[in-house]
Amino acid sequence: MPAARDSLMPYCVPMTTSLPWQRVPWHLRRSYWELEEATRAALRGSLEAEAADCARRAEAALDDYAALPDTLGGQLFNADLLATLLPSLRRNPTQGYEALEDAGGRAALHLHALGKRLRDRVLERAQGRPVLILMGGQATSKTTGAAALGWSFGAVFDAPHTDPDGLAFLLGRIRRTPSEIHLAYADRDPAGAVKAMLERSEREGRYVPLDRMARAHARAPRTFLAQTPETRQGLRLYYIRVDEGTSGSLAMDRDAVAQVRARPEWPESAVAYQLQTAYLALLRNPLHDPESWYPRDVLAGLNRTLDPWRRLEADHLLRRRVEAMAERSAEGAPGPRGTAADGAGEPGPGLG
Repeated sequence: MPAARDSLMPYCVPMTTSLPWQRVPWHLRRSYWELEEATRAALRGSLEAEAADCARRAEAALDDYAALPDTLGGQLFNADLLATLLPSLRRNPTQGYEALEDAGGRAALHLHALGKRLRDRVLERAQGRPVLILMGGQATSKTTGAAALGWSFGAVFDAPHTDPDGLAFLLGRIRRTPSEIHLAYADRDPAGAVKAMLERSEREGRYVPLDRMARAHARAPRTFLAQTPETRQGLRLYYIRVDEGTSGSLAMDRDAVAQVRARPEWPESAVAYQLQTAYLALLRNPLHDPESWYPRDVLAGLNRTLDPWRRLEADHLLRRRVEAMAERSAEGAPGPRGTAADGAGEPGPGLG
């Protein structure tokens, strides 16, 4: 894999193995949206400067991206991994990803421009070998599939790809090459997707706002089925169903289309209701259950994306957990995940 370029220091460098943000005590973690505006503005400014630097030095930045351990040596297109080139995001991924969502910042524009360069480079390096496009709602194991299957393809595009126009553009771009195209729709029950997303947030610090998650899950089957027999010419189709507690299932081509047509088609409002219901059910878990203590900053950020009447309950449950943490601290009892409730932990930037 390409080595990192010293000329890009201190901006476009691969992630390190040191993750102090994960060691910040649970009750001290703060979402970007809970910070003072001056602090948020400073973070947006840092991200914008770092993203602009990466965009200016695109080729070297993409070499650094290819050096990351989860990019298949640069064969994988994944915008979330691309964002980890920014040091300010790596120092505090939860706040960093949230800041990229803030309309007041411009870092996302620079990353979008860099992403176009990455797309073209990934296709160029495929050299006519088959291309895999993964699509579907968030937390449906697309990235897990990319890691498992990616080396069998010349290029892998890992994103929801639920916008019909955006998917059509990507398909058209690939069809300029001699590569065979494989389109795989990954599907998962909303409750399972919410839990998987929260579990991932502990490893990566990244979560998905529930309203955006609902849009992607609702649109995915319609976008998949929009591939008409004419547009499917030369396109291999797959339907991957992830079921909790089982190995899931895989259907191909006509069977894939038939199974997607047979699945319940939920409007976005219904999917949003299912996602929020599943999320609140996890929040209501007994407070003594260590597995229910998902990152506090992630929970605070997710609460903002609930319907107002549900946010009241979610905020109450989160406050109750903070109170329970204080009680444990006074009693000297272990905190969530077996850590000391009042442990200082190692100094961690930005989460307190």
